[in-house]
Amino acid sequence: MTIIAEPDLQAIIQAWDQAAWSLAALALAAGGDSPSELRAAASEVLAATGLTSAPGQRLRGLGAATAGQIASQAAAPLHQASALVSGRGISWDAQSDEALLAQGNASAQAARQFAQMVLPMMGGLVDRLAAPGARMLDVGTGVGALAVGFAQVFPQLHVLGIDVLDRALGLARQAIDASDVAARVTVRTQDVAGFADGTGFDLAFLPAPFVPQPAVRAGLPRVAAALRPGGWLMVGHGKFGVTPVEDALTRLKTIAYGGTPLDEAAASQLLRSAGLISVRPIPTPPGAPAITIGQKPA
Repeated sequence: MTIIAEPDLQAIIQAWDQAAWSLAALALAAGGDSPSELRAAASEVLAATGLTSAPGQRLRGLGAATAGQIASQAAAPLHQASALVSGRGISWDAQSDEALLAQGNASAQAARQFAQMVLPMMGGLVDRLAAPGARMLDVGTGVGALAVGFAQVFPQLHVLGIDVLDRALGLARQAIDASDVAARVTVRTQDVAGFADGTGFDLAFLPAPFVPQPAVRAGLPRVAAALRPGGWLMVGHGKFGVTPVEDALTRLKTIAYGGTPLDEAAASQLLRSAGLISVRPIPTPPGAPAITIGQKPA
């Protein structure tokens, strides 16, 4: 008989504590705006984990991301988890400005990743977005980081971002005004459940984990109807079917955000029900949300 020992709860807590503080060290060291003594201590942590060759050295594997984007990506889950366990915020409207900015800035690099790895799989969409008059809809735009990122990648593209959180949109307008694409990015208070736009869009992005289920189900057909013929809708959703722990955490995060825990099958069904064709999942890198796409018939 094999005896299986029960997990050592204290050991698990210690390991997770170490992970949380390591994320904090990454945010502090990459952010560059903390006291020098604290940054030095954080740099020691990064060196000990192998993320740098020595304290104070450049992060390994930075790629196209900036240190500031990495800092935001590391800080976002800490802000959100803190709000959750403190009872301050289950939904985005209860999150602090710091949490909203951290989450938004963490997604700023996603536009370039989409342009390089996702959009080329969407039949001529890259050329459409590079053409004069191209338009994109960013649902749940938050602080506008993704909208700004897409406008920077595609110099002809005009982006409309919509959200129900006025406070987040206030932060978005500040970021847009400070950017080099302010003339091509607009944000407005709008619930996607009542969305209507006769001008048309070549691309729309709807991140289900950040949009409540009633709004997703009512709004997705409206977004699909607002696409130009041949335009595409990308639905971001959780990656399920990975491991039991990852699946459970994805569901927890989505519910904490007040969003919709869609899987690939459910996202595909919604897109087909809205009359879209060429519905299929698109491979995304580790750490990125799953994406399922659909195209409006030409």
